[in-house]
Amino acid sequence: MDGTKQIQDALTALDPSRLSYQEWLEVGMALKAEGLPCATWDSWSMKDSVRYHPGDCMRKWNTFEGAGVAGGTIIHLAQTYGNYSTKKVYSWDDYMPAVVEGGNYYEEVLAKEAKEEEPYQMAIRYLETLFHSDETVSYVHSAKYDEKRDKWVPADAGHVRKVSAIIRDLKKYKRLDEAFGTINPKAGAWIRHNPTTGPNNKDVTRFEYVLVESDSMPLDEQKAFLVNQKLPIAALIESGGKSIHAIVKIQADDESEYTQRVNFLFDFLSRHNFQVDEANKNLARLSRMPGAERNGNIQKLVAVNIGCGSYLEWTDMINGIDDDLPPIKNFWEQLQDPPQKSPELISGILREGCKMIITGESKAGKTCLSQGLAACIAEGKPWLGKFKCEQGKVLYINLEVEEADLFDRFEAIYKANGWPFSEESCRNLHPWNLRGKAVPLDKLADKVIRRCRGENYKAIILDPLYKVQQGDENSAEAIIKFCNALDKIAHETGAAVIYDHHHPKGSAGQKKVIDRGSGSGVFARDADAMCDLSFLDPSKEVIEVIGSQLQTGEKPMQISFVLRAFKDIEPQNCFFKFPVHYLDSAGLLTGVPVEGSDEAHRQKSPKRTQTGADRAEVLETIFDMCEEHGIAKLSEMVDWCQGKPSEKTLRRYIKESSKYTVENGFVKRLEDEK
Repeated sequence: MDGTKQIQDALTALDPSRLSYQEWLEVGMALKAEGLPCATWDSWSMKDSVRYHPGDCMRKWNTFEGAGVAGGTIIHLAQTYGNYSTKKVYSWDDYMPAVVEGGNYYEEVLAKEAKEEEPYQMAIRYLETLFHSDETVSYVHSAKYDEKRDKWVPADAGHVRKVSAIIRDLKKYKRLDEAFGTINPKAGAWIRHNPTTGPNNKDVTRFEYVLVESDSMPLDEQKAFLVNQKLPIAALIESGGKSIHAIVKIQADDESEYTQRVNFLFDFLSRHNFQVDEANKNLARLSRMPGAERNGNIQKLVAVNIGCGSYLEWTDMINGIDDDLPPIKNFWEQLQDPPQKSPELISGILREGCKMIITGESKAGKTCLSQGLAACIAEGKPWLGKFKCEQGKVLYINLEVEEADLFDRFEAIYKANGWPFSEESCRNLHPWNLRGKAVPLDKLADKVIRRCRGENYKAIILDPLYKVQQGDENSAEAIIKFCNALDKIAHETGAAVIYDHHHPKGSAGQKKVIDRGSGSGVFARDADAMCDLSFLDPSKEVIEVIGSQLQTGEKPMQISFVLRAFKDIEPQNCFFKFPVHYLDSAGLLTGVPVEGSDEAHRQKSPKRTQTGADRAEVLETIFDMCEEHGIAKLSEMVDWCQGKPSEKTLRRYIKESSKYTVENGFVKRLEDEK
């Protein structure tokens, strides 16, 4: 088979999402060494939609200079993580997957650790590596032949000795028999790799190591796999039989943590086709004693302290913690190279890569406002005729209306604004009709990211939010997960993410703007910008002035903003006449209150709060609304009402009431205590 084709076939069979960050780099190094273009690496990397970032491959590619990795690396990885195979039988010299100082990791480690040692020296090095001198260890030197299993097995529970005493005898007599007792050369000898005062789990004094071995693959492949996975190996031993014994650092504080960490390790090994005997999880498990003779072979100590330095360092590596997150920089470094703000998409309101939520009452025209914004970005026109938009491509994800209706609305928006249908601008507007195809956002996010790859969208609009929302909208935990999926889309695509959300039933006029959206407050507080649509409640005098407009179906509204990164914007009064919202440039709605607000009530009935019944009704409304938001402290109630009524006035209302009282600063409803 042609070498290049073989490498490409192996690459096709290899799933990048299963590789560690280092292994992913090695694939790129190998492709470059074989003369293949960066585009091959980039195209393959796209299969891992979660970690793929455009431009990463090229940036790394330019740093690869003679790393010592070749096409065999890719073949090995494809065989390790997948079902790829070739007719040719490769030796480990053909493909070595990891790199240390420009060489081959497996090869470098074994070359560095290769030592000409006497058996007693192996035993000393093993003991000094795994145990403290004042600890005791348990070992077995006697064996019996098990005919049913056709193998030599330990004859008894063994003996316990202090490490310092064993090492003293090994150094003095230079023989294992003198330190451990007579060893059957056909059977070999065993030692418990955790320090212990006896042969049982309850006797173990430190939850430090676990035995990893497998009889299901050739010795060289076992050895190479264990080394290349960079397991935190304290000692690597040739058993003198069919397996390699790796004593792996677990470093647990107690037995519960030991069990948890061992289960994670064994699951990792199993997923990588390295089957480990479940009995090896035993704390007091026996493993092969280095230096002992077994059926003509020495149970050889191959290496000590290789791979990652600790269990946590290894888990960090396989989880990509050291590689997938941005570096930590101190402020001085930032002063030398200040971070750049993303370009403004909507001037003074929203930047690219950020999030905005549009909230509003039913029939307030949220979809029309979103479609109008999409058209403004596609055209590079000011939104609402006031807020400049950066021109670019927009993905409009329609989850609710029929495709034909969405098309009609876009067409109507263009006509109402008097915009021509130019090919250049209209090609910027990309409706994606998913009505009937909606799935929870955690499942949709990766699909959106893949579809957006290479498109360079300025904005992605989701309309409406509830169609892809998972979990209870009143659950902060569920909504945090949901918002994290929105973050992922914004981060991976670089586009601003804009989404529509509804008000709860009933008037929201008495609420702060940020609390008007339905469900958990996480919705509004997570977004970088909030745009709220609320109906206005004009007085009779105002209605007389704007009556002609009302008769033609124009609804007086207020658009309010809550912004994180920009200066506050005064609420913008406007009229909504399908399909567009246009600002009240003549000031006809100046001073008109939001429907349901205290101002609206007072405007309609100036003496409303002057009677006891009216005051009781105001108190009842405030208490009910605050109770819904978990607010019971009097001062917080006043803040929630934006100081209207004041704390002094609210205390007077409570004093007049027979239903409420104030205790230690908290308002209580007396009937609730009955």
